[in-house]
Amino acid sequence: MSPEGLAGAPPADVGAAQPPQPPPQPVDRNRDRNRGERDRGERDRVSGDLEDKGDAEAKAKDRADVKDKADEKADDKDDAAAQRARAEWEEKQRREGERFREAMQSPVAADGATGGSRAVSRSRSEGRARFTVRGNSSVFDRTSFGHAHFGNVYLGAGDAGSAVLGEVPEDELVRLSRSYCAPDGYQALKEVLRERRVLVVVAPPGTGRRTTALCLLEELTRDVRQQARKKPADDAHEEADAPGEDADLAPGRVTRLDGSSLDHILRDPATVAARVAPGGGFVLQLPDTPGDWTAPSEAHLGALAAALARRDAYAVLVASPSTPAGALLTGRHALRCPAAPAAELLSWHLLRRLAAVEAEAGPDALDKGERILRHPLLRQALGIALDDLRPAETDALAALVVRHLRGALTRDRLLDRCGEVVRAQVRSWFAGGREAAATEEATHALLRQAAFRVALAVLDGEAFSSVADAADLLARELLTARTPGKEPGRPVFAEDWDGLLAAARAEFGKTEDESLAGVPLPVRTVRYQGDAFAGAVLAEVWQSHHAARAPVVRWLRALADDPRPQVWVRAALVAGELCTADPGYGFVELVAPLASARSTRRRYAAATALDQAARREPYRTAVRAVVEEWAHADEAGLRWTAALTLGHGRVEPDTRTAVELLGRLGTRDEGRHLQVASYALARLAAGSRAAEALTLLGEWAAEAAGDRRDLALLTGVRLCTAVGDDYWEPESPDADGGDGEPADPESRTEPAGEARTPRRPGRVGAAPSSGRAAPAVRLPGLWRTVPGRPAVPRADVAAVDAELGRLSDWPLVLAIAVTVPAAAGPLAGLLWRVFDSHLSGERALDGLSSWLRAAEQDTAPTAAAAATAATAVVADGTDVAGATDGELLRALVWFLPLLVREERDWQRLGWVLEAMAADPGEPMDERFVGHVLDAVGAGLRGRGEGQQ
Repeated sequence: MSPEGLAGAPPADVGAAQPPQPPPQPVDRNRDRNRGERDRGERDRVSGDLEDKGDAEAKAKDRADVKDKADEKADDKDDAAAQRARAEWEEKQRREGERFREAMQSPVAADGATGGSRAVSRSRSEGRARFTVRGNSSVFDRTSFGHAHFGNVYLGAGDAGSAVLGEVPEDELVRLSRSYCAPDGYQALKEVLRERRVLVVVAPPGTGRRTTALCLLEELTRDVRQQARKKPADDAHEEADAPGEDADLAPGRVTRLDGSSLDHILRDPATVAARVAPGGGFVLQLPDTPGDWTAPSEAHLGALAAALARRDAYAVLVASPSTPAGALLTGRHALRCPAAPAAELLSWHLLRRLAAVEAEAGPDALDKGERILRHPLLRQALGIALDDLRPAETDALAALVVRHLRGALTRDRLLDRCGEVVRAQVRSWFAGGREAAATEEATHALLRQAAFRVALAVLDGEAFSSVADAADLLARELLTARTPGKEPGRPVFAEDWDGLLAAARAEFGKTEDESLAGVPLPVRTVRYQGDAFAGAVLAEVWQSHHAARAPVVRWLRALADDPRPQVWVRAALVAGELCTADPGYGFVELVAPLASARSTRRRYAAATALDQAARREPYRTAVRAVVEEWAHADEAGLRWTAALTLGHGRVEPDTRTAVELLGRLGTRDEGRHLQVASYALARLAAGSRAAEALTLLGEWAAEAAGDRRDLALLTGVRLCTAVGDDYWEPESPDADGGDGEPADPESRTEPAGEARTPRRPGRVGAAPSSGRAAPAVRLPGLWRTVPGRPAVPRADVAAVDAELGRLSDWPLVLAIAVTVPAAAGPLAGLLWRVFDSHLSGERALDGLSSWLRAAEQDTAPTAAAAATAATAVVADGTDVAGATDGELLRALVWFLPLLVREERDWQRLGWVLEAMAADPGEPMDERFVGHVLDAVGAGLRGRGEGQQ
């Protein structure tokens, strides 16, 4: 084979012509080398291209992996963002729920007060009635009082109670024996004196104790005196000439010994007895206040009795139970002196005085006088029951009535002078403090008595333990003010409460206290014997003893920290009354420090004091200005106090203005005051203002979101879960001892001559009464009403108070719907949104359950009666039964259809009833469940037919 063939040339065909061939060229080795290099380069290039392609594919794969990882990271970020958003939403829901639950609490719950809002409301209602205004004068008015004299009992501002040394005239003894009305127990006193020769009669001053003592001695010595008058004078003197005897006293004579004779009885009883007339006796008045004197002991009295027995004589010592002599009651010589029968004594004094002026008074004067004494106005002006009057007071009252019958005293003047009886007694109590006590112990005793009287004036009718604690606190303040820098002590195991109560004209009583878990528990109380004493004591201390103001103010502020509503609410009411007596001093020293305090209980006390001061003009206008200023203040405590004061409903008479201002207060600073604002709105809605307040709250609840919506929902939940007296308080002035003026011109929307019949569940649905529109500006420079809306009329205050008072133990929602018909629709609209909200729905269901439980406990009618009642209610609005049995159930089945607007509302009601029927602890009667469902269904069908 040729080299060309080896080179790869195609083979020639056999027999074909061959073209000419070029001559062979010589072999070029360099060319072959270059060709080899080119081949290697090509191979290297191809190999490099392959490698580059592989690298590109790897890089592309890497880029794809990176992209995938980036996508995964993005997805992870999206998931994390979604999770964070979900967590943030859940946290927001949790915070809203927590804020809602915290705002649902009572404003005083954070301070650990017992009883909650119900106990506070009851304490306010009961306490406000203690401070009454009679006629045109306030309880703080003071007038002069002279004196009254019955027998030898003298009552006046300067009565020191000291005895007179010397013989008791015979004519006075005769007059006493003829006019004396022996009380129950008089014979027992006489028998003890006859047997033991010495008797200590213990009774408060002014109760006729000295008259009783003289009558006892007159009766036991009467025979001796009569025999002495029959004997010749020389024989009488011979009997009295024995050594150491007083020759000037005839046998059987009755004498009075001066108080200084007490020292002689303690040192030498026989010498004192030797000065007593044979067969006679003496009366000794012991001091009525503690001091530098020592009470006789049983040994002293026994020695005196033995010495008197040798002379056939007697001795009667008159003592006060609030002194050391009161301890003698545990011995054999002392007895309590019963009070004279005031009614009989009053009739006798009236008859005696009319007999002297029969010509001027007329023949039927006695009958007129007795009718005057029974008249309610006179008894109200007197401020104390006729049976609790003391002898001198019965004589003074009879004198006033006789002057009125003679025409010398007008009716108004008579009523005003009747208040003098109590005020004179109070002045005599505190007049003793002007005299310097002989010892420090006596000073402490006087101040403790004064502290007890003031504490009882503030807490009149409350638990005895509360009064005793408050009195001890005030005594410490008074003692510290008297001796600065010295820590005062207190007596231990040395209290004589019976004696102190007798001296203070107070008495124990019993009542039931519901401040502990709402369970009525028996408790011992203490109260003055007349309603007028509390105001008279406060007036005397506040107006006549300026040095006592500072200790009393500090004490009242300290009582505002007491966790018992019966204590701090009463202290707040008194603070409000004192502010009306001296507005500048009282507001600066009492109300302002409480309003700016950190304690919610103190701020509540400040709001209560402002509301009490606003009971009458012109103080109401001043309080309104203060509340407006505080509502716009930067200090949160002042805004809090302003909101609660508005909730009491007395300061601002225009409901819309009050509700709008509470809305602004509740939503300020991210809802910081939602709690107190919702509480105040619930109080406004629980009364005659319900229709207007609930209409505005329904508008707020319809908003998509925001603090105003939350405020409306909170208020709805409060109403839904409350009982009637949790938020309701009487609004009419007469209910709380007001001055007789209506709270505002809109308090009555109906003519005075028409009596409004309280609405019952079977008669709900009548058209509301019309009311006048609110003015554009109520008070220049103060508060403006919201323009552009007609005012919703306010219901009749007196009728609403009467009906809500009767239904105070009902669920508050049902009580409002029944009592104020115009409020039923707005109330149902608000509650429908409350049930439908995730914030308030669960708590509202608890309220619905409480309605059902209360209706079940009510007298349940039969199935037929329930169906008939429901049909009748929705058909023509008539009351079928007309009785209270089942009234709550009828109200429930009338109101529930108003809350059912959608299918889920009906399902919610059925679910609640099924859950209560399946409750293992307290299963609801299945028949009752069926009755409710049937009645509500009948109501829905009736409502649908009415709409068609």
